[in-house]
Amino acid sequence: MAINLRSPYYTSTSVASTAYATLDISIWNGDKITDAPVTAQYSLRKNVIGTSVEVVFEISELVRDYLDITFDGDYTGQTVWVQLAHTAYNSSDVVIYTNTGTSIAFDGYYYFEEGALPLDYISLFISNRELFVLEDNTFRIPINTNNNPTVVFYKDGEVIASETFSSSTDSVNQIKYVSIYGDSVNWDTFQERVTDANGTYEPNACLQSFFDNYSIGAVDKITVSDSSGIETIKVNVIEECKYEPKKVTFINKWGALQDMYFFKKSKENLTIKKESYKSNIIGAYSEYSRSNHVNRDFNVVGNESISLSSGYLSEEYNEVFKQLMLSEKVWVTNILETGEQVLPINVKTSSIAYKTSLNDKLVEYTIEFDKSFDTINNIR
Repeated sequence: MAINLRSPYYTSTSVASTAYATLDISIWNGDKITDAPVTAQYSLRKNVIGTSVEVVFEISELVRDYLDITFDGDYTGQTVWVQLAHTAYNSSDVVIYTNTGTSIAFDGYYYFEEGALPLDYISLFISNRELFVLEDNTFRIPINTNNNPTVVFYKDGEVIASETFSSSTDSVNQIKYVSIYGDSVNWDTFQERVTDANGTYEPNACLQSFFDNYSIGAVDKITVSDSSGIETIKVNVIEECKYEPKKVTFINKWGALQDMYFFKKSKENLTIKKESYKSNIIGAYSEYSRSNHVNRDFNVVGNESISLSSGYLSEEYNEVFKQLMLSEKVWVTNILETGEQVLPINVKTSSIAYKTSLNDKLVEYTIEFDKSFDTINNIR
């Protein structure tokens, strides 16, 4: 069974005559078999309590120390293999039981109401079944490859692209980020596509007229199918002419990178923190210069924040915003003429009221973020 590391994961032994049990935990990236470490990272021991013979270990936080998800614009699967080796002993220190098993671990979580869902049988690692994406910008959906799913992209009922994934023993292949161009490209705009192929992008009126009338790689439906059934995603391609849209990427509840676009107005703010002291500017003969500072500032630190408006979305995005708010790592991508710039941010908004078409008519959110760094480069 797959493990979601932001929720507790319990593993136990329950064998008659058990006095105590040990658990060796091995954690690694790469191939499930050939890259397994020789020595376990953790060796735990617990005694039985009272007359019980069950010994329970909770391991999520220990394993999570070895899974640090990063994002720099490249979409790669980030998971770890976890091997749990149980051994039970009687009161004479004789081994009476052993068991070893290996699972894949994601940086995800379950809601309280869900308990623990079997991740192994979920192929689509997003919760919403409707997407709002930016025109001429490559969007991706995260796929769990365990069940050999097939992803098909459609436009007006015609198949635009399709890809079938196979289960893998490599941790990097457990999550695949698939677009109409496959799962291996990391460019997001037509211009990046040209330059990535060592071409020269030369904008002109004719080319711009073509883009104004035709969308490159536009789709309106995606299906994800496996042995358990088929999921359908509706895709809405949005053309934004007035504002500069921002792409926000976050770690969702499945432990996968998920993109969402904020199409409308954005506002940036700067907050300054500083210390000050009163300086003595008296010089020789009790003279002073009127151009010298008496009140001086030092340790001036600037922090910037950004407020983003989503534009009108469907109620499906209530769950997306919930997962965004609960995410511990978030990035914003500035879509520039020369490419894209990815920066780390933290969610500043601490509460939202879910909106519905019945109560609010239109579903739109404004979220505040803090940039996750100081304005002045002070990385030493």
